[in-house]
Amino acid sequence: MAIVPPLPYADTPDLPDLPPLALWVLGEHLEPILAWVAGRVMRPMFQRCADHPLVALHAWYDPADAVAACAGFHHPEGTPGKPPDYTIAQLVRMEIVRSWAGSCSERALEQLLSTDFLVRWFVGLPLMQRGPDHSTLADFHAYVSDHAPDALFRDSLTFLDQVDPEPPDQTPQIVDTFAMESPVTPTRSTAYLLAQLSLRLIAAWEQLAPAALQWVIPPLDYGPLTRFVALSDPVDHQARRHACASVATWLLEGITPHLPTLADGARAVIPELRDTLATALTDNLMRDASDQWVERPPKQRGQHRIASAVDREATFRKHTGQPAVLGTNAVISTTATRIRACVALTGSVPDGEAPTAVLQQQRDADQPLPPYLVIDRAGGWGKSRARAHAVSDGQTTLVARIPTAGGSDPTRFTLADFRIDPDVTTCRCPNGVVSIQNYPRGDGSGVDFRYRASDCQGCAFWSQCRDPDANPTGHRSVFISTYHPFLRDAAAFNATPEGRALLWGRWRVEPVVAWLVQWQGCRRARRIGTAAAQCQLYQACAVRNLLSWLSRVRRGLAPRPPTMITRIVPDLRLAPTCGPVAACAAPGRIARFATRRPARSRIAAHAAPR
Repeated sequence: MAIVPPLPYADTPDLPDLPPLALWVLGEHLEPILAWVAGRVMRPMFQRCADHPLVALHAWYDPADAVAACAGFHHPEGTPGKPPDYTIAQLVRMEIVRSWAGSCSERALEQLLSTDFLVRWFVGLPLMQRGPDHSTLADFHAYVSDHAPDALFRDSLTFLDQVDPEPPDQTPQIVDTFAMESPVTPTRSTAYLLAQLSLRLIAAWEQLAPAALQWVIPPLDYGPLTRFVALSDPVDHQARRHACASVATWLLEGITPHLPTLADGARAVIPELRDTLATALTDNLMRDASDQWVERPPKQRGQHRIASAVDREATFRKHTGQPAVLGTNAVISTTATRIRACVALTGSVPDGEAPTAVLQQQRDADQPLPPYLVIDRAGGWGKSRARAHAVSDGQTTLVARIPTAGGSDPTRFTLADFRIDPDVTTCRCPNGVVSIQNYPRGDGSGVDFRYRASDCQGCAFWSQCRDPDANPTGHRSVFISTYHPFLRDAAAFNATPEGRALLWGRWRVEPVVAWLVQWQGCRRARRIGTAAAQCQLYQACAVRNLLSWLSRVRRGLAPRPPTMITRIVPDLRLAPTCGPVAACAAPGRIARFATRRPARSRIAAHAAPR
């Protein structure tokens, strides 16, 4: 049987039954008494948690720039509720706690701010003040996502560049990707997806379109679109699929001609829903010989295939050897000490575009670009190298192993084993045979060189050059793309000691990804949309950078900054000499953090890695 602690009743007085004179003295000195009580309550906690990362962050890190970037947050006039009693600095620190606690939800953060004394002290909540509710936390997080998603990330990078300098224009970076799952589940069928998108488009048209255009929506029976019963007969499945596709086609044909006449408010919503419905229809279905809508073969479906009417920006990320994940393809670019860039792309974006994304983000933020960008074999194609070279204006070189010929057989020659002249008129194979038979492709993507069977007879490298099932009397074609010079230069650089060292050091990104996924809550997005996933990734990487820096300080790999006296938040009514403040201001306590190993406890589980 659970033991319920006794709780005070609603009619319990705020002050005990004391003589009037004692009550007057208590009221006159209530503030210092409360400060003394808070110090007595929290002093034992700080004696036990002097090694906690939040204690060190409170003493050393002041997110002033992030607070300034969020200064526009306010309670809208005329909306229900009263203005919040919390400062912007407190709300920003609450977002730090959220990422530190695994990118938890608003309700979990509300509970943490109500029950954890150390978290309340870090945020700046007095002992007797009530914590914010989940609606206030959700409103501020939505504001940050829309107006300042990278404020905390940029502020933490600026702070780390001051206390632990690292020249960004001289330090190589390592790029890797991982899946961030959407909070919604994929629809169970294409018919259900089309029905949901059609209903959303109809509702938006009835609400936003002018009354003179309401006739565009044909009279429909919404029953089959809203009630999806389980079907077992394939004929019934096909009938439902054809009916939903027909309704979607009617809507597209009726709405499209009238889109230019819509007002600005409707034009911001309806065209996006219309395009989403059209994409879902053409990517998943096609008409057969009997003019019926049927499923496309798997290889003919659209690459950016939509699978949810709720999260319409999420697409499937298919990684080799892993199941497909609906959501975001998260990209990070990290050095040995900190994450320099993080980008949230839709799931279907290939990994070969990750280098371009992180370089573009750093350029947009006016950050120096690295000399080298290391990535796995997915970014080793010539097109990825050329794009990285173009985005960086030649400042950054992409370092990756060159994919093998055919993309899968490691025993065959790669494209870098063939040599072409600067004019792209001759091609020399690894055996030294020169071919002058070149055929430029019409799309300008490259040149096909052809070796006849007589040119390859008796070649010692026959098995390494031709497919085992190839016709022995057929010709051998070698496609030399316009990016072949990048592959040739990459092969030469990978053979140098510097190139081998960079390729060997790519493993350093794997622990960073593991920490983001396991401890910072980046395996699953908290909210729908790519923008929300980007904000979550920004904040998680900012906290990860700070925790990694604390780990470096503790191990003596980074200089320990001078201890600064913690600035008390105005709402925190504690005297400067009380327990919590003195614990953070005392140099001995901070020195203990830099030398002692954290305890193996639930609290220390969120600390920086050893």
